[in-house]
Amino acid sequence: MFKQISAARNLRRKSLWPIWALSVLFLGTLFFAGCEQPSGGGANTVIRIDDATGLLIETVDDLKAIGKDSVSLTKTYVLGANLELKDWTPICNKDDPFSGSLNGGGYTITLKSFDPSVVSANTYLGIFGYVKGNGSVSALIKNLKIVSEINQSSTNTGGQAIGVLAGFAENTEFSNIALSGDFEFTTDKNTYFGGVVGYAQKGVSLTNSTTSMTMKVDGGNGGGLIGGMYYNYAGGLVGAFKDGVEITACHNTGDISADCTTTGSQVFCGGIAGGSYYTFTTVYQGKIEDCSSTGNIIAKCKGFWSWAGGIAGCLVGDGDGTLEKTTRIVRCWASGTVSVKDTGAGFPYVGGIVGYNYYGALVSQCYFTGAVIADKANDYTGGIAGYNSKNDGHNSRIEDCWSGGTVTGFNNAGGIVGQNQVNTFVRRCYSIAFVKASGAGSTGVGGIAGMNASVEANAISGCVALNPSIEAGNANNIHRIVGGGSSTQHSNNHAWSNMAVNPGSGTYTPDKTINGKDGANCTEKKPGIELYRDTLGWDFTTVWKWGTNGYPILQWQS
Repeated sequence: MFKQISAARNLRRKSLWPIWALSVLFLGTLFFAGCEQPSGGGANTVIRIDDATGLLIETVDDLKAIGKDSVSLTKTYVLGANLELKDWTPICNKDDPFSGSLNGGGYTITLKSFDPSVVSANTYLGIFGYVKGNGSVSALIKNLKIVSEINQSSTNTGGQAIGVLAGFAENTEFSNIALSGDFEFTTDKNTYFGGVVGYAQKGVSLTNSTTSMTMKVDGGNGGGLIGGMYYNYAGGLVGAFKDGVEITACHNTGDISADCTTTGSQVFCGGIAGGSYYTFTTVYQGKIEDCSSTGNIIAKCKGFWSWAGGIAGCLVGDGDGTLEKTTRIVRCWASGTVSVKDTGAGFPYVGGIVGYNYYGALVSQCYFTGAVIADKANDYTGGIAGYNSKNDGHNSRIEDCWSGGTVTGFNNAGGIVGQNQVNTFVRRCYSIAFVKASGAGSTGVGGIAGMNASVEANAISGCVALNPSIEAGNANNIHRIVGGGSSTQHSNNHAWSNMAVNPGSGTYTPDKTINGKDGANCTEKKPGIELYRDTLGWDFTTVWKWGTNGYPILQWQS
């Protein structure tokens, strides 16, 4: 079974050892001679030379043995060879979670298939089914490469959490995980799909991890694992997250398609995460910081809502209102195509960074340069967020962001946000995106916001619309800053004087004042730093800097 990383094994790694070192090694062996030996271990004693020391996994049988007795669930394991897993039964379950650590050592696990007998029977699917730290000690999985070849379907009747590495995680640290390959899965019930973990809960951190894996998932309807949440989630690294999960310095280059074909199905889809816990709550759910996604993101379903975002499908909650307790996306960027095209949902939401920013959540210092697409009525389509809304005293915010590329909606399109709803702010943002709504009877088309309904003072302020053009198929609600909506709370905004405004068969009535829907004129497409710094009050010390392309860029951008 397992081999311990022993004094002899470490000795073989050295070509020459001085006499003093051998003496120390011998004394260390005597010192550790009384250490407990795990079931199946050899006679050699572990010499804890570094954090890679642990029980050595060299065969598939070694990996399968984890969890066969209660002691082994808490041990430290080190992968010592590449492994291929076929017809795999996940390690551990909710009743007996894995709470130890696994150091992949840079080796690769190829997950070819799950055992057909567990695909529909198990609630949690992955190399590990259920990972949960023990009290104050977190579980740990790190330095691991995973290749997925999964192409399976489930008839589970209660909903599932499926990750290539772990189905569920709580109180767990994941770091330096690299995913590749393909993952295809079809199921009848609501399912949380994630590259690393399907459903992440309190105490989970994911850092310095990447995925180039192509995901194609088809979620069902009914049977959600989180109370009241009858939705599907699909994310490049995490499916659904809740209660303070932290995702940092992670990157996706793979395409993710969540095409849910079951009647009544609904889906959140994002390049990094499907999204946070979605309900009417201000509770802090977690953060996504310093991440990126360049893959194509597609969300389609047959129910009320489909949500797609370059980074996350949705973001909800601001906790006590402090930054540390605000659910947020910060210093992230995305490109590629983010689309709800051809969805059967009655209300599609799509944004370059997030589809739905809700109940006090924050998007800050982010940018998007790809294509955002919606093609049916009742859409919410924006370069950063599709929808930004709501709760009195818990104001959702989009701050210090910019967008490029194209934003193509049907009834609604905004360079930064499709619809800025009640109790929200959009501050110090600019857009150079081509913005268009192709349908008749547009609710709003604008260089910054398609529509603004926020009654907060100065709800949209300090923004600059530098879009080459904004266009509608048939709209009277088209303007350079804010296309439509009942709110008059837009102030101190500017727009490029040569922007092309095309209302199609509708009517455009200019409102070119600094507090108007068109903003005040900028005389050049690339106005100087003075406008941003002196007139609009942008921070060019810690947030913004001047780019070589003549536009502001964020300090963290290269």
